[in-house]
Amino acid sequence: MENLNRDRSGADAVSLLSALRAGALTSEQLVRTHLDRLAHTQPHINGATQIFADAALTEARRLDQSGDRALPLFGLPFSVKETFGLAGEQVTAGSIRMTPEAHRQDAEIVRRLKAAGAIVIARSNVPEFAMTAESSNPRFGRTSNPLDTSRVAGGSSGGEGALVGSGSSVFGVGSDILGSIRIPAAFCGVVGFKPHSNAIDLRGTWPVVTGHTRSWLALGPLTRSVRDAELVYNVIADQPLAAAADARGRLLMPEGLPLRMQDHCISAALAAARSALMVAGYRPESSDFADTRELYLQIPKLILDDFADTWTRLLSSPQHGRYSPLKELLAQLRGKPTIDSGLLRWTLIAPLLKPRSAAKVDRLAARFAAARAHYHAMLGKDGVLVLPTLGLLPPPHGRMNQLSLKPGVNGMFTAHTMGNYLDLPAIAIPAWKHRDPATGLPPSISVLCAPGAEAALFAAAKRIEAAI
Repeated sequence: MENLNRDRSGADAVSLLSALRAGALTSEQLVRTHLDRLAHTQPHINGATQIFADAALTEARRLDQSGDRALPLFGLPFSVKETFGLAGEQVTAGSIRMTPEAHRQDAEIVRRLKAAGAIVIARSNVPEFAMTAESSNPRFGRTSNPLDTSRVAGGSSGGEGALVGSGSSVFGVGSDILGSIRIPAAFCGVVGFKPHSNAIDLRGTWPVVTGHTRSWLALGPLTRSVRDAELVYNVIADQPLAAAADARGRLLMPEGLPLRMQDHCISAALAAARSALMVAGYRPESSDFADTRELYLQIPKLILDDFADTWTRLLSSPQHGRYSPLKELLAQLRGKPTIDSGLLRWTLIAPLLKPRSAAKVDRLAARFAAARAHYHAMLGKDGVLVLPTLGLLPPPHGRMNQLSLKPGVNGMFTAHTMGNYLDLPAIAIPAWKHRDPATGLPPSISVLCAPGAEAALFAAAKRIEAAI
């Protein structure tokens, strides 16, 4: 076991930006420091798939000479998920079977960050096809948790969690369709924000989702603090946050939501977070969330309806032949895998769970749409939910996929998945004051709100961050 996390007393992006603007620090110095840190951590955590040292230093010198310190993210080094397009680079999604996707220009989210003065120093690792909670694939290998290298970093933005959590990147950007920003944030001890699905332009990111789970998918930042997440969000969002709301509102206390917290430190952090808001004047309000149990059971059906056929197509090629889950299972048993074992699990269950008619899909999609409308109205402009991001601490390598892809309702994962299928903005906050005594690992607490109430979410998140 090795702990490679950054010093938690270290400066966040807001503080570093202040030093850059004051001339106390140059962009070249800041970029070089993070590249040095990345060179040290990469052999241990394998968070990066590409490192752009020369290009990043060149851009840092250019920015220093330009003197344009008013840029919103002037001189800050950041990392990008491998499934985000960069000009002149390929998206591989960690696969050796899929034909890489060439990109002639940066994804829109990357373009906005660069225009704001941020500097790309690396691309980060993902699970194959970005569809599991362990960042491992046959092309780039496995990413480890910077807090304990024997454990998972999470997924699918696991490389981002590892790079930000190890102090190798000031912030990163990832995507989230079933917790893919918040899981790695929780496991790696950083902040992760999933906006609502229409908040940030998806152009240039992989995959292109056009089916019923399009409203589950969002792009967002992984950062060192809540205020950093707000800073980056205001650069990448189509509409910046409204003026800060009065930091008091309704605290929804969900009844009937199946929750399981495996470690006492998680329930202690949750109680402290809720208490902090109630002390600040938030009004607790009991609300019925019983239908989330059945909605949770339906998640794989819509995911597989949207993705299963595409996976088969992308994994099939003249070199490898048409993809067959059973043939791949035999290949893995012989020790000759061609895809990651987590992706194999998805393709094995696809014939069992994928809906067999368009009418069934439409009925299921309508059910989720009605639930979204119901809970958006319930939360309104002043309601927030405070829940455990996950009901467990980062498990050892290999264990997360076994747990998260297990059939049935798993209360350790019900809170974060709800943020996707209900299209709720959600921010994950590390609870360092409530670290597990046995491992020293922090739990993570999330704040969720309805779309349009993000200012209220950030106000609550800052109070909780200060408390936990």
